[in-house]
Formats: sequence, structure tokens, C-alpha cells
Amino acid sequence: MRLDRISQAIAEKPRPAVELRVSVTQRCNLDCAYCHREGEPRGQRPEDELPPRRIAAIAASLTRYGIRRVKITGGEPLMRRDIADIVSALAAVQGIEEVSMTTNGTLLAEHAEALRRAGLARINIGCDSVNEALPKNWKTIERGIVAAERAGFADIKLNMVVLKGINDDQVKSMISCARDLGCTLQLLELMHTREPGFDAYYAEHHYPLDSIERDLAKRAVMRIERRPGARTVYRLPSVDVEVVRQNSALCARCDKLRLTSDGRIRPCLRRDESLPAPEGSDADGDD
Repeated sequence: MRLDRISQAIAEKPRPAVELRVSVTQRCNLDCAYCHREGEPRGQRPEDELPPRRIAAIAASLTRYGIRRVKITGGEPLMRRDIADIVSALAAVQGIEEVSMTTNGTLLAEHAEALRRAGLARINIGCDSVNEALPKNWKTIERGIVAAERAGFADIKLNMVVLKGINDDQVKSMISCARDLGCTLQLLELMHTREPGFDAYYAEHHYPLDSIERDLAKRAVMRIERRPGARTVYRLPSVDVEVVRQNSALCARCDKLRLTSDGRIRPCLRRDESLPAPEGSDADGDD
């Protein structure tokens, strides 16, 4: 029955699911107002976090539905002391072709080599500012980026959530920063988290990316449509800038499932629906 419910939920998605976003913890050393925590409610206890083998067993079960990529998220995934073990367990799953991670980067310097050895392929690093006005700024992540590059990570993205009245005047500076650091800059439109009381924050700081895209289109030497209408890469001289819009086109092209830190499947971030995860062949063991 559990597998039938998951199969039905996947069938209702607009596109086949190929990526599993795994939230390994809700804990974080920052407190960004816009964080959606992969749709989990606040208050998840660390003792309820899934062990590495359980995470891998769930991922293995979901490969039968087409899952081929895993992105490790949080909270801040590097808060887990066993994060390299989680990466290694996922990378060993037959059928999983790539394991990547999104992180705020503040702890990356001490983990980069171990993550690479464990099998992590790519890293996205949150970076909203060129100065210290926001918690996620390039000064706090520079050491992590250097360490990641030395460890062999070649495809590093900086994720900038564009916020009206906070950092919308820093886009050009962030493009220059990404160029200097040898990274791709990913501009993210603010997503409504459905958190109680978030409406006022969203209304004040949501910044449509139309004007930014028009400027990028004028400057680009090439334009790549990854998900038409929702995700476009603008290739500028010496740096790529990817724009991610929060609109119906993004939902229409969604190919993701989410695994919460306490072991539930969320087919859609914008809905409250969650399902018990499949057990997997060796899901009940401890690590």
C-alpha cells in the first residue's frame, strides 16, 4: 500500500521524477528568513534524523520510480557529523548517478576533502551578498570555495536569493564576485514558504527577476534554456548566470521528490501532503 501511494503521487507529477532532495537535518547555524526547510515544520528533533543507511535504503527503493540524482539539503547538512558517511552511502546506491549538495558554505572548508572522497559530485553554496549585511555573504564562504576547488570540485554554484530592499542592488557585484571565484551565479526568485506570518515578508521583499533577465539577455553571448520559462542560463564573458523563476513553468517542469529529515516523502513543496518512505531492503539497521 505504501509503495502504491508513492507510485500514485509520482504519477500525478507533471514530469517523471528523477531527482530526490534529501533533507538530512533541520539544524542550521544561520537563520535566514526565507528558508523553506524543504517543507518541514519547525521543531524537528535531532534524535529523529535518519541514519546514513536508512537514507540510502530509501533512495535505493525510489530508484524503481526513476530517481537518478540526489541533492543533499537541510537545514544546513554540514551540521551532521556523519555527513561524509551519508554521501558515501548514497553514492554507493545502484542507479544513483549523481550526489550533490546545497550548503551555506560556512563549514565547508573543514569538510570539502572528505565530501569529495565520499563521492559528492557538485556543490551549491548560498551567497546573498558581497558584504556582511546578510548572513550568507562571500566573506563567510570564500575559504570554503577555495577548499572545495582544491578538493577537486569543478562545478560550484553560488545561490543568491534576490530580495527587494535588501540585496537587489548587488546583482552586478555578485556577478563579478562569481567571476573572480570561478563559480556560476544562480539568481533565485524569493519563494513563498507558507510559513505562518511569512506573507508580510514576502510582500515586502519579493523581487520579480524580469528586469534582471532583460539586462542579462543584452549582455549574454549565449542563452541556454534549461527549463523554458523557469530556468535560463545566460553565458556572459567569463561567467555563467542562471536565473530561477518561481512561476507556473517551474512547477510544470518539476522532476523532484523530497525526503524529510524524519523520513517522509513530499511529492510537492507547495502542498502539505507527505507520505511514509518505503522501507528498502535493509532500512531497519542502525549506523
